[in-house]
Order: sequence, then structure tokens, then C-alpha cells
Amino acid sequence: MSQNNLKILLVDDVDFFRDVMCDYFKRTPATIITATGGEEAISLAMREWPDLIYMDVAMPGMSGIEACQKIKEHHTLKKIPVLLIFTPDRDANLKEIEASGCDGFLAKPFGREEFLNLGHRHLFNIERRERRVPCQMTVQFTINGEEYQARGVDLSLHGLYVEFRKEIPLNSCIKASFLLPTISATTISLSGRIAWVNQGFPRQNMTLPQGFGIEIQSIEMSFVEVIRTYLDKN
Repeated sequence: MSQNNLKILLVDDVDFFRDVMCDYFKRTPATIITATGGEEAISLAMREWPDLIYMDVAMPGMSGIEACQKIKEHHTLKKIPVLLIFTPDRDANLKEIEASGCDGFLAKPFGREEFLNLGHRHLFNIERRERRVPCQMTVQFTINGEEYQARGVDLSLHGLYVEFRKEIPLNSCIKASFLLPTISATTISLSGRIAWVNQGFPRQNMTLPQGFGIEIQSIEMSFVEVIRTYLDKN
């Protein structure tokens, strides 16, 4: 990552989720440290003194709640903001999360924007913008059981803008697929939500055609690598 003095500690026992969180911080000028459990997180916090900690609740051994409580009981570590990530009614309930002493929390499922906005409240240096690359490809997508076809206009690692004239409800769930033929013959499939709508008059962004932005929420890592290769080559 960066040689900047800022440090962010990401704690999750699942490799995939740690990788996703690391990708979210790709444009943030900070050193990213990772841990796979609560005990390791406390050890790293004492050695590295991070400026911010994101921690999953459901981990084997010491849970995120237990680790957060120990951090907040420490006379110096307690100054570090700790943000807990959890699945409601499965990992913990809201009372347990609040009783941990954490500085904020995020319920699954969540998107990149929500994740970074939460951290930005405690660490202003977090970069929430993302590099986007123009593209021209056919996008097949399904919303509320209805199938459509449209044109992809630009692409990022966590989002896609689609040119489309029919009205689309904000926050609708969407499944989409498309090809990046210059990179791979594999069809990329993903699911997400309609994060913003750019339709009507005046549009939010007049430099883009009428359409909507998709926030990617679920995608196979192999497809992520295809998109990353495309972005690196354009």
C-alpha cells in the first residue's frame, strides 16, 4: 500500500472479505494491515497503533465484540475508532453491538459506498471516489423478474453505469451480465443494487446519457480479476 503514516486495520477470518475490504481502500493513502481473528487484532493494534479498525463480529475464537471490548478497556488503545461489521440476528443483536463500546457499525449486506462513508466519519483521508473507465458493451440485466438489455457506458471495480431510458426505482436489486471481449471470452455475472438514477430533467449528471449506476454487491473473484485487468489496460 502507501508509505503514508496513516494505518487501517481490517479484521476478518474469511480471505474473500479481507480482499474485498482491501480493494475498497486501493485509492486511500494509508497502510492497510489485516488480521484473521480477535486476538491477532489486539496484538497488531498494540504493535502498529492503527488510526482505524474495521472488525467482523463472527470469528472463531475471540469474536469481534470481545476484541472490541478489550480494546476499549485498554487505557491507550481505547482512543482508536473500532467499526464492527455483522449480520443482524445471526452474529449479534443491536444491543450487543452497542454494548461493545464500538464507534460505529455496519450491517451486512453493504456496499462500497456505505463501507467507506462510515470510515470517513472517523478518518477524513479515506478516499471514497473510484477510478472509472469508459466502456462500450451490451449489458443484460434483470430487475423484479423483468429482463432488459442496455449499453454499458463506464466501469469501475465496484460499479457500472448503464445507459437506459426507462424509469428505474432507486435501490432496486439487480442481476447483470456482460462481456469484456478484449480481455476475456468469459461472461461476467454480478448482482447489486441501483445506487443512483440519472434520468429526467435536469439530470444529476448531464455529461452522461440517461441511465443508472449499479453498485456491485456480489461477484466471483475470477470476474473481479477480469474487470481489474480491463481497468489496468485502459
